[in-house]
Amino acid sequence: MAKKGYILTEDSINGIKINDKIREEELHEFSIIHRDSFLDELINWISEARQDKELMKQDLKELMNWNDEYILTSNSTNHYIGVNSDDYEETCTELLELNASL
Repeated sequence: MAKKGYILTEDSINGIKINDKIREEELHEFSIIHRDSFLDELINWISEARQDKELMKQDLKELMNWNDEYILTSNSTNHYIGVNSDDYEETCTELLELNASL
């Protein structure tokens, strides 16, 4: 499949604003987050956590190696999608299609 060149920004894909309802009502499994801000949050969570620290540390190590400014994060798991992920194009397409249907 040819790359469509999707570009994520704070609340949009290729300049198309994603309806807040999609994230707020979890109409799709993934939403856009700022990677560096999320890393800061993750560090705080790790310092305060009593359990699941190892999983959070693994996420932190993985995401620190990424270069993406914005990434997609799962609403229900610790799965992340960046521009080099196999499911990046498909997930961006799904979000844009859902957004257009609202």
